[in-house]
Amino acid sequence: MKHTALILGLAATVAAAGCSQIDQALAPPPPSALSQPIPASEVEWSKKSGANTVSGMATMKAGDTIHTCAGQAANLIPDSAYARARMTAIFGNDARGTRAASLAPVKFERDDPLYVSTLRRTTCDASGSFSFPRVPDGVWYVTTAVKWDGPGHRAEGGSMMKRVDVRGGKLVKVTLP
Repeated sequence: MKHTALILGLAATVAAAGCSQIDQALAPPPPSALSQPIPASEVEWSKKSGANTVSGMATMKAGDTIHTCAGQAANLIPDSAYARARMTAIFGNDARGTRAASLAPVKFERDDPLYVSTLRRTTCDASGSFSFPRVPDGVWYVTTAVKWDGPGHRAEGGSMMKRVDVRGGKLVKVTLP
């Protein structure tokens, strides 16, 4: 009799826990940082001029050929919850990553206007180098792409990202990927 009561009690507990998990699975997801506007205070620091320089180079090797980001945009993006969520959506994390050109692009409903207005952009030179002078202290994302036409005009290479912490009037060198 005690065993039956114990088994029935355990069954009721498991059933209740299962219902709870089902309720949680059906509940709407928490608001995503991508669907929330960036608070101006979160990126205001990035609009200032600073004493740091972020420079780098982006290359990818295919067989015996080294391809660079020559002619591609290089971006310097200030850290924010929105930027972290965006990097994670594109690269699978917010620290460092690449995304193959052969993959479908990640689509966003819209870009936060503050995200767009606070990113810094330059173009990679013929050797695949880029530089951002007068960068204020803070955490930034460096992004660019190395792409070329493969066999059958198939897109090869990909986009790349690295998170960098810039402080103290330094030159920060970035190698991508």
